[in-house]
Amino acid sequence: MKGYNQDFIFDEESQEVVRRYEQAIQNRTVGYFDVEELEVIIDYYLNCGQPKESSKAIDLGISLHPGSTALQAKRAKVYLASGEVRKAFQILERTHSSNDPETELMKGEALLRLNHESEAHLVFSSLADNTQSDIANLCLDIAHVYISNGYYKRALIYLEKGLTEDPKDIDLLQDAAFCYEQTDKPDTAIEYYNRIIDIDAYSVESWFNLGLVYFNRENYQQALDAFDFVTVIDDDDFGGWLQKGNTLFHLNRFKESLECYRHCETKVAYPDILQVFMGECYEKLDDYTNAKNCYERALEINPQNSDAWSGMGICSLELEVPEDSIRYLLKSLEFDAENFETWVYLAEAYINTNRVKEAEKAYKKSLKLEQQQPDTWVALGNIYIDMALYQSALDCYLEAYKQDSALENINLFLSIAYYKLSDFEKTIPLLHKALDLNPEASSIFLDICPEAKELLHKH
Repeated sequence: MKGYNQDFIFDEESQEVVRRYEQAIQNRTVGYFDVEELEVIIDYYLNCGQPKESSKAIDLGISLHPGSTALQAKRAKVYLASGEVRKAFQILERTHSSNDPETELMKGEALLRLNHESEAHLVFSSLADNTQSDIANLCLDIAHVYISNGYYKRALIYLEKGLTEDPKDIDLLQDAAFCYEQTDKPDTAIEYYNRIIDIDAYSVESWFNLGLVYFNRENYQQALDAFDFVTVIDDDDFGGWLQKGNTLFHLNRFKESLECYRHCETKVAYPDILQVFMGECYEKLDDYTNAKNCYERALEINPQNSDAWSGMGICSLELEVPEDSIRYLLKSLEFDAENFETWVYLAEAYINTNRVKEAEKAYKKSLKLEQQQPDTWVALGNIYIDMALYQSALDCYLEAYKQDSALENINLFLSIAYYKLSDFEKTIPLLHKALDLNPEASSIFLDICPEAKELLHKH
């Protein structure tokens, strides 16, 4: 934390204190350290993620300075870091000092983590109201406690209080923008990120976060503008290049998206996922050979990447090798059986190999995982038409219509199902609607229902 809790600064003097302490431990001698030196040692180990070593230093400190409330407070800090919150709170209650903001901060945090939110609020509000100086930093510290425990609305109370004192504090603005995102107020988050950019036009973090807000709202052009600034300010910001690539993909600018992905190819933490992204770009460009090459590279890196196996299956389907497609898609489902889209592609591959029953099962599995798929309901309905299960087909088409009444040829499919069920009163009006949208509808209708030629002439 910043301000009253003060980030640990490991300067040359501190290094010397730690070296002297470690030398004493190594030589199994008990040297003398004053309280301030011990606090440096304790904070050093906490900062390094070694709470056990901090505890040892506290034990030594208490033996040297048994009445030190500062060392007791450090023990509470170690307990908080180790997750032993109740022990921390008991110490803080015994060493209560309303004049020590850091102790009060820890007490408030302990109460919050013990689910005593109202009591924590009283501690924090009293601390903020009674502090005479550096209110902005204190409010930031309190907000950090709330943020780390998921209380974003509470955090905003203190962030806004801090901004009243210092409207241009970038740390306060950044955290406030983040909290507005978390509380589903993206417009306000955008406003706060723009306030930071007005103060510091070269704030890469703010441009990046602004881009993410736009991206999540599907405002892809504005997201692209923000990510452009990230990569212009810092050409080596691979996160910016990656998100710029993702944004261009959603804008259907696949060649440019590929260029962005190539820019960070050697830098990402998960290179197999990047290869999948690149493969998807090649797919959109109908370059299935290069797409498969990307997916193969992804699988060399991570053989359990379900998206890469699925991509291989989709490319094989497009290259009219359905047997290979089935093999790849089944492999993908071994690692992610809940991906409803993979089940749809598997069904299509089964249809291309005349395995209709397997296709039916795959479509039904996909719809069980995700009901909102009008196209898949139509595809399943078409299978039932071929199987002469006309009521089942009609049920599927009606569900598709309910989900998307503007779905291509949905009126035609419904008219076919009603005709097959001899419900001619519904057949003809639906066929008229279909013809209004597609002049070829009557030809398709007669291909499936050739016996209806006389009925069509009559109407």
